[in-house]
Amino acid sequence: MIINQFQFLLVQGRGLKQESNLMQYFPSNWKEEFTIIQKLGFYGIEWIYDKKSESTNPILSDLGRKDMKELSQKYNVKLENIVFDWFIEHPLLKNDQFTISEKIQKFKSLIEISAKTGFKRVIFPLLENNEISSIDERNKFIEILKEITNILELYKIELHLETSLTPEKEKEIIKEINHKKILVCFDMGNSASYGYDPQNVIRIINDYIGSVHIKDRILNGTSVPLGKGNVDFLEVFRTLRNIDFQGPISFQVYRNNNSDNIMILKNSLEFISNIINDVYNE
Repeated sequence: MIINQFQFLLVQGRGLKQESNLMQYFPSNWKEEFTIIQKLGFYGIEWIYDKKSESTNPILSDLGRKDMKELSQKYNVKLENIVFDWFIEHPLLKNDQFTISEKIQKFKSLIEISAKTGFKRVIFPLLENNEISSIDERNKFIEILKEITNILELYKIELHLETSLTPEKEKEIIKEINHKKILVCFDMGNSASYGYDPQNVIRIINDYIGSVHIKDRILNGTSVPLGKGNVDFLEVFRTLRNIDFQGPISFQVYRNNNSDNIMILKNSLEFISNIINDVYNE
């Protein structure tokens, strides 16, 4: 679905029944979601690579990638973004059962595989366990990113950082790396939850926003249905309009074990479409 210049994507699994207490994970019945995405009218999908699917995710094999591409073509659901949630369980800059060197190599390998699958963007979450928590970690992370710029260029894929940092610190990192393939994924719900003003965040990092996540959260709290939290959606989309944002927007909306996910997504699409139409008809 495209409203004005926006391509709407669905974060993988949100159209399927939730199988655990986790809101976001790679679903074992992933093939079933393509027809749901098509019927709802989304343009494409934001894929998940996580701990749960570290050895079974179809991006890892030629046959799996072939299946994904065939389903993408059959249902006209574009393979657009992929989120490396695996690193939330195994933080890139901390040793666990994997060394930092091993994780850097995995990071590079996953970028290559993602590009071969057909994804245009990698969303890298610097969140939760994978947050940057010191100056040393920040500097090391910048070194790693500078190492992978040649991979991004070679495979023509972008890397978008989704962080819990202040927008000023995000901007500093992106400017220091100074590469057109490394941008920011702006999550309006997370910004509101962290106590940042989402409109101000957009104004500060406007030149570096490559993609957007739609969700609503309460201050210092969890996700809630759209319109029930601290995000001022009308002002957020006014600000996106003012900076002429034209990237993809992924629906990462609230759900739970008892949700009617299809109805939630229909309502969410209607809610956001009405906001966008109001903003662009002002």
